[in-house]
Amino acid sequence: MNNHLSPDQFAKCIAGQPSREELQHIGECPECSAEVERVGAALSQFLSAVRHRIDDRMASHPTEITPLKPPIKPLPHTGAGIPALRWALMATAIVVAAVLPFFISENKPREAPEQAAQAGQPATEANADAIMNRVNLHLSRTLPAPMEPMLSLIPSEFISKPRGVQ
Repeated sequence: MNNHLSPDQFAKCIAGQPSREELQHIGECPECSAEVERVGAALSQFLSAVRHRIDDRMASHPTEITPLKPPIKPLPHTGAGIPALRWALMATAIVVAAVLPFFISENKPREAPEQAAQAGQPATEANADAIMNRVNLHLSRTLPAPMEPMLSLIPSEFISKPRGVQ
């Protein structure tokens, strides 16, 4: 039967956290003691090699420590640009006020009640025949109303004739 330390117990001993039984076994067993010494020596050589390599690399690439630059101070504000900005804003407001009335259009009613009364129709807003005619005209369109001016650009042989209610 093998009474030597397991790999987990060796790892605990090398990491520096052995139990009393493990320490007692290492003290009594020359094979386990030699194995712990061999692994410990290999790890210390590895550690020293890494440290020497880091030291060599740091020596070959010295880092320069430069002092921080003082922060850039903003230029003192003289206020010279503010009157020019005010004049530009005033000029823009005047131009907008002068041009704006040309772009505003008033919505004019299609037929005023007074004109309907002069034409011989009753002056009611709920003229059923007129409303139904407008609804039928809108529903019988084969093309949306904004697209109707485009029909004049299309040759007549490509335009199909309406075939009734669609």
